[in-house]
Amino acid sequence: MADDDTADLLRKADALIRRTRVFVAGSPALPTEAIPPGDDLPILTDIVTEHEAALATAPPHMQQHLDALREELSRWLDQELPQAVLKVTDGLADQLMGELTEQAEKKLLPRLISRLDGTATQTKPEK
Repeated sequence: MADDDTADLLRKADALIRRTRVFVAGSPALPTEAIPPGDDLPILTDIVTEHEAALATAPPHMQQHLDALREELSRWLDQELPQAVLKVTDGLADQLMGELTEQAEKKLLPRLISRLDGTATQTKPEK
């Protein structure tokens, strides 16, 4: 199956090269900047994303379906994203409270007890 795909790709590339090649006997080759690219031909330095490739290869009658899918995805994200963000931030807040409580018990509580007992040395607050 890969051989069929490769052969098909090579046939398309060959057809593209033949369609865009200019043969003039005895004339020097033109620099590539001098040949304006066709609207349907990508420049080799263009980066085409998978999304763009999928849209470019979609049949015209599928465009309305793609638009509907995009709209539905956008609507779903509008509904779900705020809840997902709140869930994550609530988890972070809970984790932060747990860590602060643990640190307060280990470090602050002994300092407070020693202050109340009068055994603590006076320290200047840090600025």
